[in-house]
Amino acid sequence: MVSIRDALELAVCRIASEVRELHQEGLGRETVGSVPGRPETEDVEIGIDSHCDEIFRETLSNIGSTVALYSEHGSYLIGNGDPEYLVSVDPFDGSGLYQRGIPAEWWSVASYFDNAGVPLGGVAVDIIRNEIYVSDEDGILFGSIERGVCQEAHPASTRKISDDLTIAAYLMDPSYLTKWSARFSDLVTRYPGLRIWPNGGASIYPWLARGLVDAYVMFDEPRSEIDPGIGFSNWSGIKLFDVGQNGDLSGYQFDPDIRSGRVPFFIAACTQDLAYAIVNELA
Repeated sequence: MVSIRDALELAVCRIASEVRELHQEGLGRETVGSVPGRPETEDVEIGIDSHCDEIFRETLSNIGSTVALYSEHGSYLIGNGDPEYLVSVDPFDGSGLYQRGIPAEWWSVASYFDNAGVPLGGVAVDIIRNEIYVSDEDGILFGSIERGVCQEAHPASTRKISDDLTIAAYLMDPSYLTKWSARFSDLVTRYPGLRIWPNGGASIYPWLARGLVDAYVMFDEPRSEIDPGIGFSNWSGIKLFDVGQNGDLSGYQFDPDIRSGRVPFFIAACTQDLAYAIVNELA
């Protein structure tokens, strides 16, 4: 038997290898279904998504524990009886790019929880850069797939907005770009040196944990893009917030019963002070 963390590491490493092979063969780009809670213009399930989902199911069946697996494409009970673990995955983050044949920002991301929903850790693989990340009570480690996780990662300590800030947001979909630009137009005018990393979703949490970006800010963010990355927040110190209409910050909570829902205003930031600073600037 293998541990749940080891199983998830095996799964994402296998995914990285097989995605490269399928890409070379031009396979896995066909649409096979819809994504719950998403219009087809935003996201669809393609063959590579289904293939990666199946890899997670196969690998987790070998740990000897019952697992409730939650993917943006469905939910699965692996084993018998009440689950000992809950696992949230984005089996292949970047399918829109993959479907268009663009070899960029392909990831597989997973977080695992105890049966009460308390985060235990996370695993992710950056397929293009050939890097793997793991998160647990020992902190965040990353490295090349060949060498394994051998470098420590730490988030930034940024507490205020400046021209040195890097904010991530998923802007490749016009519907998100329009909402984001409307809210951020004044801020980016005031801070012309600020930089925007235009990608996000589940794959952004390892980069937040590593300090490559300072914050991730989205409007109408799908919960299925947040939940697979939670395992990289609690052990790194990254703060996840559901922002209320009056600007109040509430800690984001994993709830598999509403995993197809959205968060109207969502912030993941390296510090709580930075989250407050962003909200105040957008008020």
